[in-house]
Amino acid sequence: MIESNLTLDIITATLQGEKYEGQITKQLEHLEEVEYEHTDSGLLIFIEYRKEAKEFWLTDTQLHETFGESEPELSKFELINEELNIRAETSVHFKNGIIERVEIWNTLGDYPEEDLEKWELRSIQS
Repeated sequence: MIESNLTLDIITATLQGEKYEGQITKQLEHLEEVEYEHTDSGLLIFIEYRKEAKEFWLTDTQLHETFGESEPELSKFELINEELNIRAETSVHFKNGIIERVEIWNTLGDYPEEDLEKWELRSIQS
C-alpha cells in the first residue's frame, strides 16, 4: 500500500474525474513506493505492484481511450509550498495499464530531499 500522503494526494487528485477513476483507484491498495530518486529540481517516486493489482489494470483499449497515441501520463496539478519556494508540476505515469511512477518537478529551483509536511495541489488551467 502507498504510505506517503503526498503521493496518495497527487494520485487521487489527478485521477479525479477520469473515465476509469474507480478502476485505477482500486489499484492503490496493491501498490507501494519502492524507490525515491531526488534530482536537484524534482523527485521521482517509483511504484511497484502486488499481483492482486492485475485485476484493476487498464486494458489496451482503455489506455487508448484515456491517452490516445500520447504517453500514458496524467498531469493536472501543481504542487505548491510557498515557504519552501516550491511550484512543481506533477504527473502520474502508467506502464502496461498500471500506475508506475509519480514525478514532481519544481519550476522555481531546488526540490528538498526531506518529506514535505505541508502542500497544496492547484489545478493546472488549460
